[in-house]
Amino acid sequence: MTDRPFDILYGVNPVVEALRAGKRRAIRLYLSDSRRDKYADMLRQISKQSSLPLDIVSRQELINLTSTDANQGIAGKFALYPYSEIQPMLDEAATQHDVPFIVALDEMQDPHNTGAIIRTASCLGLHGIILTKRRSADITPSVVKASSGATEYMHIAMVANLRTEIESLKESGLSVVGLDMQGQADFKDVRGENGMVLVVGGEGGGIRKPVIDVCDYVVSIPMKGRPDSLNASVSAGIAIYTLKQLLS
Repeated sequence: MTDRPFDILYGVNPVVEALRAGKRRAIRLYLSDSRRDKYADMLRQISKQSSLPLDIVSRQELINLTSTDANQGIAGKFALYPYSEIQPMLDEAATQHDVPFIVALDEMQDPHNTGAIIRTASCLGLHGIILTKRRSADITPSVVKASSGATEYMHIAMVANLRTEIESLKESGLSVVGLDMQGQADFKDVRGENGMVLVVGGEGGGIRKPVIDVCDYVVSIPMKGRPDSLNASVSAGIAIYTLKQLLS
């Protein structure tokens, strides 16, 4: 978790989607004095309609504010990300008449992997993401940028004990599928009629043993070429899509 007082989101999609979603309070907007397009016009209009302060700043000022030159000339000060509980994920699935599909990231530390997985999960209609409080990338501006703003539409929980939460979801009838290079199960063997939790391990260490021990299935993606491995976000994307098809 973090002790920062607010987030400076940057980039077109993160800022625009945060404003559209309204998941967290917008405090102030920033626009490069060199940006003149529909998004600049949009920010000006939002600022005027909502009485939200808008500062026109130089490119260098925006780089200083966001600590990156990849800010696309747009930034915003927002309240910190409001984490969810797990129950709203199940409630949303019920509202949509879906079986629940949740992704749990076990000590994933890379913000780009975390953000990319959140983006995939959101695009494919999953119901939530679970992060671990220990040794995980929390929802920082870098994660929001990597997710292209998808964080603002997802239920994301941060839990102290992932194994305990997974056991609780198993008691609710959800199947738990671990994704691991050493997994012996085939995707087609998975049964998830009542819902599913996909567990993806952190970079390097993979899924921790106490967590993998409570998985109903441990699957792997068959490799035939070289190199013979995929990064976490690509592997998770393949697994999410494959398991989503099984639930359809």
